[in-house]
Amino acid sequence: MRTPVYSALAALAVLGASGTAHAAADGGMPQLNFHDFSPQVVWLVIAFVALYLVMSKAAIPAISDTLDKRQAKIQGDLDAAEKANEETRALVTAYEKRLSDAREEARRLQRERSEADSAAAMTKLAELGQRLGAKIDEAEKRIAGQRSQVLEGIEDMAHDIAADVYAKLAGEPADKAALGAKIALAKGGR
Repeated sequence: MRTPVYSALAALAVLGASGTAHAAADGGMPQLNFHDFSPQVVWLVIAFVALYLVMSKAAIPAISDTLDKRQAKIQGDLDAAEKANEETRALVTAYEKRLSDAREEARRLQRERSEADSAAAMTKLAELGQRLGAKIDEAEKRIAGQRSQVLEGIEDMAHDIAADVYAKLAGEPADKAALGAKIALAKGGR
């Protein structure tokens, strides 16, 4: 189809060149020669129609095809970008959900660990309290025993001191039963 178009163009060029050579022989510009004006208009119409046919059959479909391909590529790229954007949003949403779940799991594990540590600490504290209570009871019993021994020793010492003081003051030995009653009376009064 393009070969007939090119041959028509070549024929027009040959005819145009022969007309130009004839006008140049007359010695003036053929465009300004009013006698040759109507053939020039005819050739203008023929050239315009030929150019119109060439453009409508060859150039415009090629340009239109290129524009269609370009538009299709742009639309395809926009569709791919939109799809990638949606996938990215989905991935970000999934990532945020996984991150939230991981944080919640960490909080749960920390809470469980804290409760376990607290229970273990309470158990150890209770055991320590029992051991300390047992040691305190034992120490109190030991102190009470030592106190009673000391008090018995003080009572014996008080008997001895009171007997010595009475013997020095009275000049005769004291009656142990009467002295014991007076010491018991003094002890009970305090």
